[in-house]
Amino acid sequence: MPRPRKTPKLSVESINQSLADAGMPVTLEATTSRGALRLRATFPPKPGSDKNKPHRQRLSLNTYDTPEGLEYAKAEAFKIGAQLLRHEFEWPIQTTERDPIESTAGYWIDKFKAQWLETQTGLPEALDKRWRENYWYPCFKHLDPTRKLTTVYLSTVASNQWRPNSRSKQKGVQLLSRLADMAGMDFDASNFKSGYNPNKVKREIPTDDQIESVIDNIKNRKWQWVAGMMATYGLRDHEVFVCQLEQRVFKNRTVLIALVPEETKTGSRPVLPLPEMWIKRWRLDEVDKPKVTAVINKDYGDRVSTQFQRMKIPFPAYSLRHAWNIRAALQAELPTAVAAQLAGHDPGTNLRVYQKHIGEARAQEAWLKATQNAGDDE
Repeated sequence: MPRPRKTPKLSVESINQSLADAGMPVTLEATTSRGALRLRATFPPKPGSDKNKPHRQRLSLNTYDTPEGLEYAKAEAFKIGAQLLRHEFEWPIQTTERDPIESTAGYWIDKFKAQWLETQTGLPEALDKRWRENYWYPCFKHLDPTRKLTTVYLSTVASNQWRPNSRSKQKGVQLLSRLADMAGMDFDASNFKSGYNPNKVKREIPTDDQIESVIDNIKNRKWQWVAGMMATYGLRDHEVFVCQLEQRVFKNRTVLIALVPEETKTGSRPVLPLPEMWIKRWRLDEVDKPKVTAVINKDYGDRVSTQFQRMKIPFPAYSLRHAWNIRAALQAELPTAVAAQLAGHDPGTNLRVYQKHIGEARAQEAWLKATQNAGDDE
C-alpha cells in the first residue's frame, strides 16, 4: 500500500526558504533565549522615530517557535512581505500598556499542549498528528495566538466560529472551556451549547438493493473499491485508506477480513464482511485505493465526501457504515456487543445512534421473520 506523502514540518529555516523563493523582502528569526518569533526587514521608520528613511528593523509577532506559532508566523510573514512590496506597510498602533505574552491565547495553547503531552506516549510524529486532529483543527487554530485570552474573546469565538447545532461547535466549545479552566478564567460553556444531539439526527439509510445499484454504477474502479469496502465492512471513510486485508481461517472456512490499525479513531480491530458476497461483486480482494494525500484522518474524510458528491451518489458515504450496523442487527442478528466491537464503538453507541435509524419497513420485516420462526418452533 502506498503511504501518504508526509507534509514537511515547518521550521524557521523552511519558512525563510519559502519567503526567499517567493521574493518576499522579510526573514523570520527566533530569539535564542525563549524562542519568540519576529520578522526582520527594511521597514519604514516607526511613528515618533528620529529617522526619516526605511532601515533594517525587527517586528515581534508575539508568538513562539511551536508548530502553531510557526503556522501563524508564516502567514504573517507573507502578508507583511506583500505589504512592503506594495509600499503599504504601516506600523501597528502601540498601546501605552502592552499585554504580556503570558496572557495571550498562544501562550495558553502552548501550556495546554505541554500539559497534554505529559499524559501521552508514542513517537513525536504520532503525537503531533494526534494533537492536530483532536485539538488544533477542531478548536485552537481558530484562536489568534497574539490576542489576549479573555472571556469576551472566548465568547466571541464560541458564538461566531462554528455552525449552530453542529458537532464541530459542540467539540470546539468544550475545548475552549478546558483552555479557560487552565487559564483560571470564568467561562460558562453552557451559554454556547450547540444543540447537537446525535440521537436526534435523522438519516435515510439506503437499503442493500439501493447500495448495490449505486456501487455497481460507479465508473471509477478505485472509488468503487472505496465505496464497496465501506459498505461491506462498515468502515469509517479514513479507515478504508489505512486498513489491510488478510485471509483468515475460521473452522475450515477462509474469510477475507479488514485489519484496522491502531492509529485510527478507536484503535486496532479486525472487521468481518457483511454480506460476504459483496467481496466478489466488487472485487474487494483486489486492492485498488485512490491516491490521496492526507496529514490527518479528516483529510481522508473530506476527500471521500467530495468524491461522493462529484459522483452524485444520493446518500452520504457514512450512510454505508450505518447500513452495515443495521444489517448486522436485523439480517445477521449479531449480538449488540459483537456488532459494536466489529464497528469500533461501544454497545451503547450501537443502540443509541445506529439502531434508531431502522426504518418502519425493516422493523416490520424483522418482526415477521421473528414471529414466523417462533411459529415454526411450535
